[in-house]
Formats: sequence, C-alpha cells, structure tokens
Amino acid sequence: MIRKKHLKIIPFLLVLSFFFIQAKSNQSPVNINKISIQPHKLTTDVVLDTNSPLSIHRSHYSPDNSSTLFIDLSPIKEFPDLPIMPKTSSLVKKIDLEKNRGNNFRLALVLKEPVPYRILSHSQSTVVELNHIQRGAEEYIFGSGLKKELNQTPLSFFHLKGIRVSENENTLNIRAETDGNPISNVFVLENPLRLVVDLFNTLNRRPDTYPVNKYGIKRIRTAQFQVSNPHTISRMVFDLNQPSLFELQEDQNGLTVSFPSSVSSSTSKAAPPPIPKESVIPEKEKDPSKETKNSQKSSHTKTDSSESKTKKDSNISAQKTKSQELQSQEKKSQETQYKPKSITEEEEKYTGEIISLKFKEADLRDVVLYLGEFANLNVVFDPQVSGTVTCDLEDIPWDQALDIILRINNMGKTIEGNVLRIAPVSVLTREQQQERQLKESKELAGPVLVKTFTLSYAKAGEVQGLLQTKMSERGEIIIDERTNTLIISEVRDRMPLLEKLINVFDTATPQVSIEARIVEATSQFIRNLGIQWGFRGIADSFYGNPTSLQFPNSVLVDGAQIPKGTVTKGLGGPLGGYAVNLPAPSFNTAVGLSFGNVLDTFRLDMAITSLERSGEGRIISAPTVTTQNNQEAEIIRGRQIPVQTVANFTVTTRYVNAALELTATPQITAEGTIVMAIDIRNNAADFANLVNGIPPITTQSASTTVMVEDGGTTVIGGIYRMEDTITRERVPFFHKIPILGNLFRSFARTKKNRELLIFITPRIIK
Repeated sequence: MIRKKHLKIIPFLLVLSFFFIQAKSNQSPVNINKISIQPHKLTTDVVLDTNSPLSIHRSHYSPDNSSTLFIDLSPIKEFPDLPIMPKTSSLVKKIDLEKNRGNNFRLALVLKEPVPYRILSHSQSTVVELNHIQRGAEEYIFGSGLKKELNQTPLSFFHLKGIRVSENENTLNIRAETDGNPISNVFVLENPLRLVVDLFNTLNRRPDTYPVNKYGIKRIRTAQFQVSNPHTISRMVFDLNQPSLFELQEDQNGLTVSFPSSVSSSTSKAAPPPIPKESVIPEKEKDPSKETKNSQKSSHTKTDSSESKTKKDSNISAQKTKSQELQSQEKKSQETQYKPKSITEEEEKYTGEIISLKFKEADLRDVVLYLGEFANLNVVFDPQVSGTVTCDLEDIPWDQALDIILRINNMGKTIEGNVLRIAPVSVLTREQQQERQLKESKELAGPVLVKTFTLSYAKAGEVQGLLQTKMSERGEIIIDERTNTLIISEVRDRMPLLEKLINVFDTATPQVSIEARIVEATSQFIRNLGIQWGFRGIADSFYGNPTSLQFPNSVLVDGAQIPKGTVTKGLGGPLGGYAVNLPAPSFNTAVGLSFGNVLDTFRLDMAITSLERSGEGRIISAPTVTTQNNQEAEIIRGRQIPVQTVANFTVTTRYVNAALELTATPQITAEGTIVMAIDIRNNAADFANLVNGIPPITTQSASTTVMVEDGGTTVIGGIYRMEDTITRERVPFFHKIPILGNLFRSFARTKKNRELLIFITPRIIK
C-alpha cells in the first residue's frame, strides 16, 4: 500500500518540477535604479545601476540615424524618469527608453556623432563606454590608465617578429608574433576606413604589406610608426572595405586579431550575460583633418552597424512617396548638370601612409632611402644628388614629406612602377622637354583620323570656334550646314579630347516659360456744387409805387442784365442772366426757383446745380513667352500708329508701337532658381487728345534683372498715382458772411487714384 501511494505522488512531483524549471528559466525583471553619465578624457561612460545583472540581446546603430545607438535589454520592472537630457556631456545628447516587443525594452542613446563603443556588464551595473574620436590631435593622446601602464613598464623593447595570416572555420586570424607581451592600443581611422593596432615599446625591423581581399579586408600593413616620441610604437593597419566584426586576444607571445565571415557574423546571436567588450567602427562621411585615436585594451568585439531594419524603421521608410523621389532625382540631375566637369586628368593628391620625421643635418640620400623602405619602393639616385635634411614633421603622408624634402634641395622625383628615381630638377626638366618634343613629333607624324559628329542641340558653326584652340597643326574642321555635322580630321592623340568637348557642348538646353501680369486699377470720385441767383426791383409811378421822394422818385435795380439766351455757363434764368453766376463745372441735377409780386415790380430768381460721380476700373494684361536658357524672347500685342513727316517735299511714314511688349532673357542656376533680364512696356494710344490728328502715346514700362525660384512670383515694378483737386469760385468779401456766404460761392472736387503692378512668374519646363 505504501508503494502504491508513492507512485501516485510521482506525477505530481514531475509536474511541480516542470513548473519550477520553467520559472527558473524565465528571466525575472530587473530594476534600473539610476542612469548616470561619467565623461572622461578619452571616453564617456553611460552607467546603468541595477539590482541584478542586466541581459543585453543586441546593440547596433540605427540604420536611419547613424548617431543613435540602440541597445536591446531584458525585461525591466522599474526605471528612472526618462528621457535624460545631459548638460555636461559633450558626446551624449539624450537618453531614452522605449518598450519593444513583449516585455523587452530598448535603450536609445542619441549621440552627437557615431563613435566606437563597448559594453561592460557587472553584477549590479552595466557600463556603455563610448570612445571619443580625437580630431586634429598633434600628438598621441594617452589615457590615464594606458599612461600609467606605460610608465610602469621597464624600458626594454620588444620586437615584432612577423605576421601570420591563417583561415579556420569561417574566421580569418592575423597573428602578430612578438618576443614578449607589449601593451596594445586599438582605434579607428576614417576615410578610408581602417582599423589600427599599435604596439608600444616595440620595434619593427621589417615593414611589410600582406594582401587579403576577403572577409572585408583589403590588406594588412606593418610599419614603425614612432621612435621615442615619447614611446616607440609599431603599427598594424587593417584596410577595411566596410565595418565588420572583429575580436582581439593577447597572450605572452603576441596578439591575434580575428575576423569572422559575414555569413557567420550575421547569423550569430549574442551570448547571454555577462557581455564581452564590444567595439563598433561606424561609417563616416566627413574627412578628419588628422588621425583619430582612442585607447582600448584587452578583449574587443566588433559589432556590425548595418543590422537588419526593425519593423518600425521599415514602416517609416515605406512612407516616402513617389513624387518625393522624383523631385529628389530632378534636383540631383539639376545640380549635376551645372557641376564642373573634368575632361582631363585631375591633379594627383597625397595618399601615402601617415609618418612622423625628425632629422638634424641628415644626409639626403639616407633620408630618401628610409622613406623608400617605408613605402616599399626601390630607390635610384642620379650622380648629382646631394644635400642635407633638417626637419620636424608630424603626422603627414610620406609622399608629401618626400616632396618637401626634395624641394628644399632643388631635387625632383619620378616613379616608374615600384622604382623611385631622384635627380636634380634641371635634369628632370630637360628630360621632360625632350619627351614633350618627342611626343609632339610622334603626334604630328602619326596617322590622321577623320570622324563625323552630327550635332543635335548645338550649332556646328558655334562649336567649330570653340574647338579651334584645341586643334593640332594638322587638324582641320569642316562644317556641313545642311545636316549640322562636324567633319574633323585630327591626329589620334588629340581626337579623344575633342570628342569629350563635343559631348559637353552638344547638350539639350532647358526651356523657361515666363508669364507676366500687368494689373492696372483706377478709381475716380467727383463732387460739384454751384449756385446762380439774380433779382429785379422797380419803384415807379407807372406801377403806382413811387418812392414818395422828389429825388429819386423812381428806382430800377436789375441783377439780370444779360439778355435772355446768351448765358455761357450754368442755367439761363427767366430774366436772362444772374447777378451771382457760380454754377457747378459740370452737373446733372438742377433746381430753379423764381419769386415775384403781383405787379412783378420785385422778382428773385435762383438755380442750384450739383453733380456727384464715382467709378472703378481694372485692366489685366497677361503676356506669356517661352524660350531656351540664355536666349532672348520677345512678344508684342497691340497696334502701330502711323506718323508722317515731311522733309524736302518728301513724305515719310513711320510706325510707332502702341502695344504691350515683353522681352526676357532667362538664366537657370545650379540651385534651380532663374535669373531674368526683363524689359516690359505697356503703351497705349490716347485718342482723346489728338495732336494734328495723331494720338499721343501713354507709356508704362519697367526694365530690371531679378532672381526668382522656379514657379515663384515676384513684383518687378509698381506705380501708384493719386490726384485730389479742389476748385472754389466765390464773390470777394461776401463769401465770408456766415451762413449767407454759401450764396456767393461754388465748390468742385475731383479725386483720381491709379495703381499699376507688374508680376513675373517663371517656370522651368521639365
């Protein structure tokens, strides 16, 4: 019975063990208590204080933003307030934490530039060490730890015996054999991308080059970089095609640098914590002015920055529309069209390995032999070569140092294959003259080629004048105007240059559409107010109303002496004219009043005239013309006025334009803007003011040069004219009488506003 009872418990124990193992295997969330930034001379440390080891799955630079470093972390339970915006760090701009898939988190370090880094994992902290890339350093910068180690090292030199390159299980191993364990330092050089390993207090008697051409490595070079300034340094340089993964291991007899293949590195997964030291060589676009260095020691792991894009990154990149891509392509083609084109060989630049030299009154031959050995070149001296060298050169290409040393000794050089020849400048100049004369004689004595070039866009006659200066004595150009063809007879060596020039000249010229708008707006307001009045009074015995005086017995007062029908302005009154005749200059409203007694012995006549008028008008002219780049275009619309002149009994007729004229010459710039020389005229005939039957010409014009964006609009000219005229007619003294003074004055006001604006809109025809 006891055994049966135990058997029943066994399944329960198995299930319990399974859940215990599962719970044990699952990672418990980690608390991040604090995130701090600790800047140092050569590094900046981002320290994550945790309550337990932090698991890191992957770290890489963002493919969309090369200055953002992503670190994928294990589940996190608590973390400090984010984002963190440091004020003291010169490298870290921002630290943020975002939730990834599941319960995993991603730490984002936004940097000012991508730099090599490594991650150090401890029991209660994780350190992201960002190594500064030193720019423009005049000497080797030693970190405090490396400097302390070097100072504690006895003054005994090691020797770099040689380099062994081997391949094992998709891994390339480069072994540097030494007779001890020297201190090493690893850093990155940019443009071109190189990995550099320096061995301190080490002598290298045999500089050499090892071609590889696999695993992302072009070749390996070894040389003596520095001698006692302040330390003797041997250097290993790995010329890389692209950023790649690497590991460095040291032992008592040297060190080994391993490069796994791209297949194995891309499929490999990061090991669980603790994380080994990692280092990234980022891709750079800017050239450093000098070597860029940072101190690293012991184990290094190189993480490829070109990781596969995340789902979020791919969604962002998928939002780019086709129109944006077309605009980008058009802009690039526009910039490429106006960039300078080199059709001959460019000037040679210094591309040699960096070297430092310090000599005092050294023999010129010995210095040149040293540089030749450094560059793996055979050296030959002319018998007349002699001189001394005193120099202190730091971190310059060896070929530049050679040119400087030879120039101060009036020497020159030629390189044929791997042979460096040194001779006086006078000797080399004489040889070059002889070679040039020989080349010219061979050229003139060589066969003549005849080629035809049918031009599509350029005129054959214009291209002929441009090519004449590049022709030899035996060259000849014939033009066929009918087919726009060049027939060129020239020696073989000159023909390639002529073909390149023809390809440059015979290109399609872009066209520009220019639209002008001439807007003319007018407004007018007129107000007139006038008055006319007259009177007549008679006191006479004939009418029975004498004055009852002996003198004067009869009185006649007449304020309308103008005979009826002869009034020249205003309105005529019943009696003829008016005593006060101040009508409006022009009127469309009139009110007449007439008062009198029964016998008509007293009569008062009055007329009030007035006018108020307003009006607005707008004229829009829009001429449009299309022309090629740098070609003048003209468009005219209107009429021509014939003008006759008589001289020596001869009648001559000439025509004057009274039309809208637009003349423009566009020039497209490399930035896509348009510079235009514009002359625009808007002339009109004024038939209201004829002179001998010929109308005068009213002119509106503008002539200027402006720069406008493609499709943009600018105002090239504007005229604003305002007229305000007030006219008052009045009777002296009487118009000043209050209230009654209005009977002795008239008022007229005219306001005219005229506005002219000229708009220009150019468009490049795609």
